[in-house]
Amino acid sequence: MELSSDEIEKMLLKRLAESSADPTQALWNLAQFYKVSKQHEKALEQVGDYAAAVRYYREALALEPTHTSTWYFINNNLGFCLNTLGRFSDGEVYCRKALEIDPNRPNAHKNLGIALAGVGSYEDAARCFIAATQANAADPRAFGLLQDLLKQHPELEFEFQEALDCCQKAVELAARKNAELRPKVHRGWRKQLILLKARLRNLFRRKVERETA
Repeated sequence: MELSSDEIEKMLLKRLAESSADPTQALWNLAQFYKVSKQHEKALEQVGDYAAAVRYYREALALEPTHTSTWYFINNNLGFCLNTLGRFSDGEVYCRKALEIDPNRPNAHKNLGIALAGVGSYEDAARCFIAATQANAADPRAFGLLQDLLKQHPELEFEFQEALDCCQKAVELAARKNAELRPKVHRGWRKQLILLKARLRNLFRRKVERETA
């Protein structure tokens, strides 16, 4: 029987919950699912139990490490969970490991920036948020974090103002492109006008066909 993506996710999460004694294989299967479905930042933290997520991720890392996107995913999300728990020094370690595996993904840059801001390394945090925005300007979260950081630490504004302006332009450009790609939905009188014009075109086309028949 073919299952939908949501059904597969629920099944894997159920298996993970039922395998609390030894969740390593269940976590690995869940990580593979999120990798294939391109949901790289979504995992155990969605249930809100970050401490359990940290434990499961660390157990998954007990497997023989390899430089794959799954290992990037595990290290990045472990860093995310540790940051959420306020354990920024530990979070920094795993975010850096994720970037060693794949330095081109934006999420690890963003999460490393959060960790660095948490330990007081504000300049390095700003650079990470800039790198994350450069890697994917269509995701404005890192840019928002950069804005918040510079508001909280105005002494950094002069150093990073030019980069902030460039990031803002990139985010705005990405947003415009995304808006252009979305299908247009016409409502109210605009929709009725479009339908009326379509009917008139059809009537005119039929009239021409009758006259030339």
